Amino acid sequence: MSFPYLSKELYRQRLMPKTGKMRVVIDTDAKNEVDDQFAIAWALRSPERLQVEAIYAAPFSQRCFQRENESGLNETSGSLVNMADSPREGMEASYQEILHLLSLLRLDKEPPVYRGSTEYMLDVGGPVDSDAARDLINRAMASEEPLYVMAIGAATNVASAIEMCPEIISKIVVVWLGGQPVEFGQCIEFNLMQDVPAARCLFESGVPLVWIPCMTVASLLSVSGEELEKRLLGKSEIGTYLSNIVLENFHGDGPADIMAKMQRTFYLKDQDDYPDGMVNQFHSDHLAWSRIIWDISTAGYLINPLWTPSKLIPAPIILDGLRWQKGKDDRHPIRAVRYVLRDLIFGDMFYKLSK
Repeated sequence: MSFPYLSKELYRQRLMPKTGKMRVVIDTDAKNEVDDQFAIAWALRSPERLQVEAIYAAPFSQRCFQRENESGLNETSGSLVNMADSPREGMEASYQEILHLLSLLRLDKEPPVYRGSTEYMLDVGGPVDSDAARDLINRAMASEEPLYVMAIGAATNVASAIEMCPEIISKIVVVWLGGQPVEFGQCIEFNLMQDVPAARCLFESGVPLVWIPCMTVASLLSVSGEELEKRLLGKSEIGTYLSNIVLENFHGDGPADIMAKMQRTFYLKDQDDYPDGMVNQFHSDHLAWSRIIWDISTAGYLINPLWTPSKLIPAPIILDGLRWQKGKDDRHPIRAVRYVLRDLIFGDMFYKLSK
């Protein structure tokens, strides 16, 4: 597919953090993990910065674990999250969860909510038409002001819109959480794995992209049950709802050994050179439990980019086998977030959600 050419000057403009208020849409698999709900609520409680125009329900499912996928993983490698049997089921659950969140936030004016893809691009071999993809196209083309797409799930809706109407590339900036740092070599991660062609579209189409890797970046956004009990629980209707979702999934000491082994074979795959025989001699018995609220990294970048230090890099390439190839200097630039200032991000979010 042919995509529009963007000048270096336009990339510079689009990938430099914007001051003032921004037009934003949110694309989210809201029922998959509680991090989506935190990110949506925080974004909507930040009207001084974010003019949230619409919210799109993104698909999610356990299909990427069941499939004989490029990574060689199976469903036992998955994380402790909600799962749907099909992307259609996951998208509909996300749609209903978004509506429930809006009822708890009690906004003066609610943004419209649109259903997204019922299949992955991976399955249908091309863009998936949906109300969400069409609304994204219409909003992008309706104004000269750039539209920021806060994408916190599989990239199916966003990539489908780009392939259905490549002209929107010059009109939008995608802020997406997914994959692992290029230095990891592998890019195994749930958002990316679910729809690899959609993820590739973000890195290959030339759309202005702010990319937030998971481990060593968004993974710093961890919160404990004790902190939630002190800062959010009982402070507000939305704060109590979000806190209870996290606290109901407290796992105690039980999964310590499972957690250590799962992380080594999944998100931290290939990040050590220890032989399996040696690894099997070590055991983890106790867990100081916390929950990573991954998706608030995207809202954090949009609200205050100083909380998410980032640099321009040549766009990396997703190879077969879910491996990265570092981008060469002749590739178009993307903005890669390198770190997150955890205490400042949570400080602002706790303040706004405790009202």
